[in-house]
Amino acid sequence: MEELVDLVSSPHYLSFDATCGNQFGHNVITLQCTAGQLIKFFEIDQSVQRTVDETHVSDIQKYIQYWLEGNDIYFPPLLFSSRGLGNYSDVEHKYYLELDDKLVVLDGQHRLKAFEMIIKRLETRRDTLSQEQLKRVQNFPLTIQIFTDLTKKQERQLFTDINTKASKVSNTLLLMYSRESFSTDFIKEIIRTHPTLSEEDFETRGRSTRTKFLTAATLNNVIIALNEGRLNTEMTEIKVNTENYPLYKKRTEEFLKYLVKYAPDEGLDRDKYFIYVPSSLYGIAYFMHSILDKMPFIQMEHIFYNTVRVVDWSHNNKDLRLRGIPFNENTRRFNFSNGIRGSRIIASYLKDIFEGDEISGKN
Repeated sequence: MEELVDLVSSPHYLSFDATCGNQFGHNVITLQCTAGQLIKFFEIDQSVQRTVDETHVSDIQKYIQYWLEGNDIYFPPLLFSSRGLGNYSDVEHKYYLELDDKLVVLDGQHRLKAFEMIIKRLETRRDTLSQEQLKRVQNFPLTIQIFTDLTKKQERQLFTDINTKASKVSNTLLLMYSRESFSTDFIKEIIRTHPTLSEEDFETRGRSTRTKFLTAATLNNVIIALNEGRLNTEMTEIKVNTENYPLYKKRTEEFLKYLVKYAPDEGLDRDKYFIYVPSSLYGIAYFMHSILDKMPFIQMEHIFYNTVRVVDWSHNNKDLRLRGIPFNENTRRFNFSNGIRGSRIIASYLKDIFEGDEISGKN
């Protein structure tokens, strides 16, 4: 590659330690820079990118905030196309970029937008903590790979391949591998030491399960619904502390024990039954909290026996169709969305049963 005598003598460039390799016949420059540097020289070409998903950007901002709170996080390399800009010296092993040059993002626009928005927000604040966080975010190290000789058609193909084959890290995996906190330690304790369920009964890596009772992420939100009366679809911390720990643990262990005891024998077959669908679990837990909050001395098994045990948890339940839970006529199954509406319907349904209203959905 060309020597950079002219460029090196110019004060108007950025230089990075870098290596040059070859991937599938294309030159690729690999280097590390900071988030503060990177947001200054990236460009988005809509002809090779999708429209920005604001929800995805928000999720990544939460992930970065999670790091600011003291947890370890990881981002894979971001991919760019140079389109003839920048120069690599194979003598100095450096990559040089003029200050007004822009690299086109092939993969990573949501990560870049998230860093850009957090930096802009922190720049508007003058308190000491915000300024400290600003410096940390600006100096966050990111690895990037720059393809130097792609055509636009090849850029679009690379973008398509990446975004049709990649998958996000699950909330369950993030929770199980997060830095220790009272909240995450509590969940891990429940999974490790539950008196009637084994660790193998919980999914501790994947984002969903069809063979186990529930994921660690679902357990997190079940605990919140059961003990705090909050319905969540996003991951939030459990408000467990040294004072309420015994009650949280007792309730959670009993909930899981009686859930399994009074669920249908083939309840794990999600093609036949929906009791272990997250929306159902949240609804049951939320209902249990509402009863225990009013009648703290009632036995939880008594509630399960008179409600969960008598419900038809198959997809033939006519009551829940009438109450508004969507039903897919093609699959002949209930379609639970990611929201909390289905959970509220199930909680209300169980409350009516508990209070003595007749049910017709039991076959």
